[in-house]
Amino acid sequence: MPRYSIAFITPKPSLVHQVVEMDSRESALRYFFNQYVTHGYSQDSEGFSYFKEDFSDSENPLGSIVEI
Repeated sequence: MPRYSIAFITPKPSLVHQVVEMDSRESALRYFFNQYVTHGYSQDSEGFSYFKEDFSDSENPLGSIVEI
C-alpha cells in the first residue's frame, strides 16, 4: 500500500506533518484531514473542500503531499 508524506501549515500557524499509508492520494489526504487538522475547518465535507483549496492553492499552497 502506498505511503504519503503530508505536511500542512495550519491557520495558527503551525506545521502538521504525518506519514499516512492509504490506497490513494485522495484517501490519504482525507485521512490526514480527519485525523490531524482539528482547527480552522469544520469536520465535514465542506470543511474538507476548503482544506483542499488551501492545501493546493496555485499561488500560495499551504500543504504538500509526496508519495514515499
